Amino acid sequence: MLFKRVSRTSAEVAYIVVQNVSGSTATAGFSLVFDVGASVDGVRVTQASATDLQAFAGVADSDIANNAYGLCQVYGYRASVKIFSSTGSSVTGDNLTVVTGGTHWGLTPATTLGTSKAFGFLCAAVAASTSSQYATTAAGFIRAL
Repeated sequence: MLFKRVSRTSAEVAYIVVQNVSGSTATAGFSLVFDVGASVDGVRVTQASATDLQAFAGVADSDIANNAYGLCQVYGYRASVKIFSSTGSSVTGDNLTVVTGGTHWGLTPATTLGTSKAFGFLCAAVAASTSSQYATTAAGFIRAL
């Protein structure tokens, strides 16, 4: 794990080193889950599917090419997190849960959790879109530890 030096003027953050095995590039700000397939090793990460939503690893710090290693933010404030929403407007403080889908790679705001675990919260409001489902980026606080 990588921890930044203590500073009074910037937020605390923590990172882990991961290997992207999703089959495509994980763009900065995209959420990642640990690979729960046959080769589980605690380093391999991929895009979320219906079977691994609770295996949230964190958010890609920068672009990670397929089969390459990179940093994944596991704790702290992040100015740009991929948000996928289908619920209209969301407010600061709404929980963030992992969402699955072919192109989503994101977290979704949730006012009630049901069986999903909150892996962070919004640090900025997200306005409703004219589309019933949309992707954007917003500030968020990540807590995958």
